[in-house]
Amino acid sequence: MKFYKLSWQELQADCYKLAKKLKKQKFDRILCISRGGLVWARMFSDLLNLPVSHLTVVSYQDLKQQKETKITEVPATLENQNMLVVDEIADSGKTLKIVIDYLHSINIYKFKTLAPIIRKFTKPKPDIYLKIINEWVIFPYEIRETAQAFIKLFTTKAKAKKKLLEVGFENWEIDEIFQSS
Repeated sequence: MKFYKLSWQELQADCYKLAKKLKKQKFDRILCISRGGLVWARMFSDLLNLPVSHLTVVSYQDLKQQKETKITEVPATLENQNMLVVDEIADSGKTLKIVIDYLHSINIYKFKTLAPIIRKFTKPKPDIYLKIINEWVIFPYEIRETAQAFIKLFTTKAKAKKKLLEVGFENWEIDEIFQSS
């Protein structure tokens, strides 16, 4: 498995690039697919001056896709809104499809989907995306869960630390996480 570590600076630059494109469109609200889309949705909320609602979808645990992708929390009301639906990545496309199907099932048709990062095999693709990255993407806000997954994947803390250093983590980050776990 290959890994791509996204930095905070790259995340911020990607948000600025996408926000420039989004300013030409009219949205009433951001519908964030939690948890992954939270940081991105917050950035777009600030840059586009839009409120955020959350829809929680569970599809991964410990770098492994779950058997069933499912919506576990929905906002109280979404009617009569033109929404920007935001997730951090469209991997297989299962999460995006479930969210699109859910929105159509409650008769919401005014929305665009956005995932800054997709994979070349993602189906369906979001309406708006920025990059195609086929490695496993490590987001800067997933430090603890990445370290724990690497320990399981590489069997020891020493091997996990070596791999974390190879993908771009700093010694101090790894030491802080290993000390607190």
